[in-house]
Amino acid sequence: MKKILLGEISSYKAIVIAKYIKLHYNNVSVYTFDFIKTTKYVKTKYSDKHFVVYNPKSNLKKYLEQLSDIVNRNRIEMFIPVNSSYIGEILKNRELYGNSLSYYGPTYSYEILNNKFLLANFLKNMSYDIMPKHFESIDNAEIPFVFKPQSSSSSKGIIYFMSENDRIKKKFLLKGTGVIQQYIKGDGIGFSCCSINGEIKEYYSHKRLIEFPLSGGSSLYRESYYDKRLLDIVVPIVKKLNWSGLAMFEFKLTNDNQLYLIEVNPRVWGSINQGLVNGVNYFSPILGKTKLTQNINNYKTYVSPLIYYAFLKLFLRFRFKPILTFVKNINHNKPDVSFFSDFSGYISMILRKI
Repeated sequence: MKKILLGEISSYKAIVIAKYIKLHYNNVSVYTFDFIKTTKYVKTKYSDKHFVVYNPKSNLKKYLEQLSDIVNRNRIEMFIPVNSSYIGEILKNRELYGNSLSYYGPTYSYEILNNKFLLANFLKNMSYDIMPKHFESIDNAEIPFVFKPQSSSSSKGIIYFMSENDRIKKKFLLKGTGVIQQYIKGDGIGFSCCSINGEIKEYYSHKRLIEFPLSGGSSLYRESYYDKRLLDIVVPIVKKLNWSGLAMFEFKLTNDNQLYLIEVNPRVWGSINQGLVNGVNYFSPILGKTKLTQNINNYKTYVSPLIYYAFLKLFLRFRFKPILTFVKNINHNKPDVSFFSDFSGYISMILRKI
């Protein structure tokens, strides 16, 4: 029986993966971990064995060492960390985890993909002019622009400057080192893939229908999307970096049909369920093919219960179209984690935010 370690399991991304693997791989045991103590009692039903670990915010060294002990003592063959804040530290210390992270590409490739400064320079050397314009400082940036932490994910630490008044009032909110980038208005497009030694084995693309915060953040509601240009852009990048593992390339599609690469998540991404429920097995290059298959029904996926809060925000702003799209497609909408089929996992996600 093959063993994988997955966490933090109160994250909806991890629950999605645990469910998929348990339903599609009969020969895999899913071991899970989390630093949230309530998961000892409340967690997804798709966990075979669970560990509560140190909180990395309090003691990162002990967190890394405890995960190493779990991996080695239980002979874990594949370790899937999903918390973007600590994957870099885990990869820097990958020798602690045996061969469980061997599916990941070189650490330097991860750092280039994960760091917006390094990525911009890398693409410049490839003569790729596909990222938004970068500025040296807040004072000389062209309105509108956005400040982003150089290595964060989703909407954490992002500040939008949409007017000169914003430049005056918000510049004092900036914390740490970040990227000052041209603001691109358009639809969020994601190209996700699993690669081995620079070759893409499985891939999928989606379009964001609702984000949270509404100004631009995590994907809450998505649908399938196809544009051959995405593959043409990503293939050379993955090959040049000899990348192995999972990654999601985040784009903006403007009204004049231009694509801009905003950032890359070289790890498990929030909308991974969108590809999984539509027949894409990102894990087949790593865990092997499975006889179980899914019907490709063009499902739309969403994050519950947060999406209902987003509906309220949309309603108050008189933005009814996304809500009507959700209602119209009610029979083809799939929650990432279901209240009815995985009640304990659903509650653990809520407790994570408390």
